[in-house]
Amino acid sequence: MAPSSKLIFLVTGANRGIGFSTVQTLSLCYPDGTYIIGCRNISSGQQAVQELRKLGVKATLDVVELDVTNDSTVEAAQGWVREKFGRLDVLVNNAGIALFPESSSPTAIRENFNPTFNTNITSLYSVTKLINISSGRASLQRSSDCKLPPTKVVSYSISKAAVNSLTIEMQKIEDALAGEEKGEGEVGKGKMEFLAANPGHWAEVVVRLVGGEGKKGGFWEFEEGVLKEVPW
Repeated sequence: MAPSSKLIFLVTGANRGIGFSTVQTLSLCYPDGTYIIGCRNISSGQQAVQELRKLGVKATLDVVELDVTNDSTVEAAQGWVREKFGRLDVLVNNAGIALFPESSSPTAIRENFNPTFNTNITSLYSVTKLINISSGRASLQRSSDCKLPPTKVVSYSISKAAVNSLTIEMQKIEDALAGEEKGEGEVGKGKMEFLAANPGHWAEVVVRLVGGEGKKGGFWEFEEGVLKEVPW
């Protein structure tokens, strides 16, 4: 999807970390866009806006309360975006958690996995429109080839592999439904593009994907100045 002059972006978990960097990078590349910072409380989002202004961001910035694990805030945010803007062009699903289990007991492991998957997987399916923030840890091929050291947070790595699987399935569903609507029985022609991104230490990969690089339904990273497809 090539960017037009005034795209409307919503980035979840954008008050800090990768989400904050994503808003900063996108807004500097596409300053005519509108960037909605989705976060659990308005005050933290307003603080993020102040910090972005200090960093030289001049694009239109807005804040919406959005806790991806709370259905009522998701529905309220959808209504707010619809009423205020009438559309949403790009949604970057960034909100996620990585929790260390308190111990190695079965109970502690269960208590660690459940909230991780609820935030990192189930909540994405409720709001996803375009780009899912994944992780290099999600590449099963790299892990099985021993190109990555053992993970420190198993639940996080597995949840991000599930993010990739969700991205694939959502693109397949989108393409299949598009074919049914056209009565062609064809796939691969859906209007919505779903992509997974390994952000690494910066958000350039998201900028490239918003700019139309990278095929839909793929897993991408930007390393050594090049956009690369990451093996599943």
